[in-house]
Amino acid sequence: MTRPNPSVFAAAAALALSLASPSAEAQATPLPESIPVGSFTFRPSFELRVRGEFRTDPFDIGGVNFTRGAVLEDAYGTNLPPRFDAPTYMTPIYSSQWAATSRARLGLAVDRGPVTAAIVLQDARPIAGSTGTGVLQSSQLGTGLGLFEAYLDVHRKNRRVWFRLGRQRVVWGDGRLLGESDFTQRPRSLDAARLGLSWKNIDVELLAALIGTSPLGSLGGLGAAGGTTGSGSAGSTGTPVPTTVHPQTGSQLYGAHAVFRIFPLLAIDVTALARIVRPPAALDLTPSDTYVFDARFSGDYRGVRYAVEGAYELGRISSFGANRDLRAFAGAARVTWETALPWHLTFGAAGAYASGDNGSTDPLAVQTRFDPILPEERPMHGRMGLYAWSNLIEAGADIAARPADAFSVNLGYRFVGLADPKGRWTSASLIPIGASATNESHILGHQIDATFGLRVWDPLAIEASYGLFLTGEGAQNILEASSRGRPEMQHFAYLQAVLRAP
Repeated sequence: MTRPNPSVFAAAAALALSLASPSAEAQATPLPESIPVGSFTFRPSFELRVRGEFRTDPFDIGGVNFTRGAVLEDAYGTNLPPRFDAPTYMTPIYSSQWAATSRARLGLAVDRGPVTAAIVLQDARPIAGSTGTGVLQSSQLGTGLGLFEAYLDVHRKNRRVWFRLGRQRVVWGDGRLLGESDFTQRPRSLDAARLGLSWKNIDVELLAALIGTSPLGSLGGLGAAGGTTGSGSAGSTGTPVPTTVHPQTGSQLYGAHAVFRIFPLLAIDVTALARIVRPPAALDLTPSDTYVFDARFSGDYRGVRYAVEGAYELGRISSFGANRDLRAFAGAARVTWETALPWHLTFGAAGAYASGDNGSTDPLAVQTRFDPILPEERPMHGRMGLYAWSNLIEAGADIAARPADAFSVNLGYRFVGLADPKGRWTSASLIPIGASATNESHILGHQIDATFGLRVWDPLAIEASYGLFLTGEGAQNILEASSRGRPEMQHFAYLQAVLRAP
């Protein structure tokens, strides 16, 4: 395995500091946000992000090699997804990973009366890195030049009514069920149609999107097209696969989101999502009908900000011989208080819970593992990305300060546990880490992180973060069951610079 190269991180740091020098601020000329030309208005945009990151003892790579990653998909005779079909096959164990990456975006929006057309090209690629850095970068597969956004928006002058069609980013509420995941190397955008309506203090949005398109088509395994047979788990061949869902309609996501702004201290978000998955399904989806109903209460008044959210999930999943019922739930809350103390001292507390499976290997048992659909990966649960809003118990607190306008710091602690100790542990990228049928401990571990921000020139933001995860008995049991040893801790750090214009 390639060892970390300190020169890469030194170069990234030198680049960030040179871009942030005071002389750069003195030479900068503010760029216009829009350029009128006749009856048209042009709004160009540019973004460049350079990041170096390092992680020790990764939890989601090495040992057992899962071939699929759907949160609701269980292979035959286990509560884990299908894995590589060879009893002795294990991927290498990595003691550390590092990567230097870049992400550039170039966009243009054109307005003419009630019509807006926009396009954003994105080039995301690794500069250098150690073996196995694909999981370190998480999110969608593939790198290189691609189309991040391309849509047509028709709206009234006050945007009380609008319609948008094409590839676009979508974030609802805090992003726990539907988010962009901008932290990742390749953030999420949806090929969707959206309709928005506003009346007084009520905003309503409707969504229909195509999701999970696999460039490889149907790969067999769970939910294979045409009732073929495939492998359900390592070392098993010819395992019959579910044939209860036959239509070849692909995967879609439908949703409705309404926000009722009653007064500053109370706003109510109501969300309904329906995800319909049919073969051919992508690697992170399994044939199913999933329905989620979510309510969120939030407010902001005199430095106090809070959000309380609850979700209930139901539906059916294609299983072996019949459809499997789905019934799961989740909740989360967060509150922050910005005081009048020096440095804008801000205190925060957060907690979350999501139901998990009980480790049952019955392919027809009710599935109780909560699936967060398309969540914001980070920093929803910290910068390390070690767990998702699925089979989760989380409680934590943080403190933030801004000693100067250009400098900020955030220190946080989180306790992380499993709602069901025999259930599956899933990363923030919805990658299966594993499960242990003999685990009796709820404790995954304790996470401590610190994030520092520097912005001496408005277009340039520099951020550095360090995270330490101390593994508990539950985490060690699951990692050992996945042939990844029993690490006592994991370190994670990154340094990034983001340049935006205008």
